[in-house]
Amino acid sequence: MFEGDTIETLAKYSKFFALNIFGNSERNKLLIESGNHPDLYYLRTQENTIKKDEIGQLVHRMNQKPIESEYKVYIIEQFEKLTPQAENSILKFLEEPPEKTIAILLTINKSDILPTIHSRSQHILIQGEDQDRLNALESLSDSEKNIVNVLSLNVQHINEMADRFSLLTKEVVNFANRWIHNHPLVLIDMKRMLDLCDDRRDQELVLELLSGYIRQVLHTTIGLNDFKPFDGPMPEGNDIHPSKLSRMLEEVQNANKYLSFNVNPMLVFEGMVIGAKG
Repeated sequence: MFEGDTIETLAKYSKFFALNIFGNSERNKLLIESGNHPDLYYLRTQENTIKKDEIGQLVHRMNQKPIESEYKVYIIEQFEKLTPQAENSILKFLEEPPEKTIAILLTINKSDILPTIHSRSQHILIQGEDQDRLNALESLSDSEKNIVNVLSLNVQHINEMADRFSLLTKEVVNFANRWIHNHPLVLIDMKRMLDLCDDRRDQELVLELLSGYIRQVLHTTIGLNDFKPFDGPMPEGNDIHPSKLSRMLEEVQNANKYLSFNVNPMLVFEGMVIGAKG
């Protein structure tokens, strides 16, 4: 299972992986690039789901003997799109594949995949390449693209959010500034920020943005200029010091953990704010 934040990069690496399984020859390279390699089955869809029938076609193709190579390879792009029926259909095939058959499952949202699939996979994390990430972004400003790129945010999720990403980013920066300065109205800002979140993915994105912003403030505070996801001046003052910012980052990590345990998001973020006070 190739996990990452940019499907274009995962697709590129999966084809390179397949090429080296078949043999890194010019012929194999041309066949893969043209989508005509007889021993490679690449499943992708523009639909919202991958259905059981499509998995059935894949299984039928993979049960045939290889033609060009010693191995057969199938790649499923955005594996998280499989319906529950499709996942259950492919589970047995993953457990008992035909000889010399290799599956490469690509995902940018592994939390939507059955635990039984995860347990039968070898996981390889592949960070998106900068240009692939930037090319995939649709309507963001240059400053917003920089945030997504530097923090390696999930491009697919950002594109799905559309204008909400800009609104959420502004609220996160506003909240972070008030939190850093211990503003008495910070919990009100927190609620306004969370009201923009539709689901846990959005809440996890808030934590990624928060972590990135506070890290940038920390780098600025100690005189480093090597980490700049956000434009504009960073907060200053006698109440800002590295130990405080480090404690805030620890609380963001804890909040991420509690979210994964399905704790109520409002309680998670309230605990994060209160916990940072020590």
